[in-house]
Amino acid sequence: MAGGHGGGAAFGGSPLPTVAGVTSDVTSDINVTPMIDVMLVLLIIFMVVTPSLAYEAKLPKARTALPEKEDRVTLGVDNKGKYWLEDVPNPGPIPLDQLEARLRAEYDKRPGDHNLYLKADNGVEYSYVLSAIDASRRAGVRRIGQITELPAGARVRRE
Repeated sequence: MAGGHGGGAAFGGSPLPTVAGVTSDVTSDINVTPMIDVMLVLLIIFMVVTPSLAYEAKLPKARTALPEKEDRVTLGVDNKGKYWLEDVPNPGPIPLDQLEARLRAEYDKRPGDHNLYLKADNGVEYSYVLSAIDASRRAGVRRIGQITELPAGARVRRE
């Protein structure tokens, strides 16, 4: 071997560093494979979690809308997460645990109509909207339409 010492060839034939006069065949290299594995796992975790932390969506404005007055069931969700049924007796806010029963009672009066129009505030949390959709599906609603704000100068679509 080069230089007469074991393992010295890696350093161009010079002996490896010694401790108390004893040469060592061990080289101290940093193994980066576990660090790369940890970094990739952290990257994947951040890629999955970050979109759900602070995602804000601005809803688009519609170009056309249905006529304002129509015999329909309209469910409103305000920005505090309270539910309202428009044009029905007892128009106050409806607790979520009573929403399904109130919708079912309203649709019992309309055997052929299973359409619901949903009017949600732009700043409401999406979980409140999903809860309203879930309650309406359990109440027998087949189709859900969304009511949007009609921008200035837009036409009303007539059917």
